[in-house]
Amino acid sequence: MDQCTINELFKNITADNDQAAFKAFYNHFFIKLLRFSFSLTRSKEVAEEITNDVFMHCWQKRQSLTDIKNPQVYLFVVAKNKAIDHIRKQAASRQVALPEDEHLDIAFDSDPEQLMISAEMIRKMEFTIGQLPPKCRMVYIMVKQYGLRYKEVATVLNLSVKTVENQLAIAMKKLTTAVNFTLERI
Repeated sequence: MDQCTINELFKNITADNDQAAFKAFYNHFFIKLLRFSFSLTRSKEVAEEITNDVFMHCWQKRQSLTDIKNPQVYLFVVAKNKAIDHIRKQAASRQVALPEDEHLDIAFDSDPEQLMISAEMIRKMEFTIGQLPPKCRMVYIMVKQYGLRYKEVATVLNLSVKTVENQLAIAMKKLTTAVNFTLERI
C-alpha cells in the first residue's frame, strides 16, 4: 500500500467515519505495530494490548485527527508513547521482569547444509540486534524492518535525521562484523 492510499484511507476514517477504511488501515498496520511494540516491551501480550490500544485510540479520536499528515508516523509515535508508559508503570511498581527470548520459526526451501548456515547467520543477527544500544536498535528496526524513511524515524524517536543516519551506520557496522560475511569464489 503506497503513502497516497494510506493517506486516503486515513482521510476516510477521520472525515467520513468509514469503518471499511478503518478495517483496511488496521489490517495493513497491525503486524508492523505489533512487532514494533514487541521490540520495545519484549512481551507478546503487552505488545498486543498496546497495538490494540493504538487502533482504539485512533478510532475514538478520529474526528480530532484530521490534520495528521503522515498516519504511519502518527501510529508509531502513539505506540512508542504507550510502550514507554507501560515500561514506566512496570518500573514504578518494581515488577520489571527480564524478557524471555522468543524466536520466530523461519522455514527455508533449501538443502540441510544451507539451512544450518542460514540458521546460524539469523541467530548471530538476532543476537547482535538484541545487543545494540536501545536507540540504535530502534533506528535499525524502524528503517530496516518496517521500511520507514530516516525523516519519519527522526520524527517518531524525536531525533535529528543525522542522528538516525549515524545510529543506522553503527548498527550496520556491528551486524556486518558479527555475522562476518564472506564471499566465496565459485
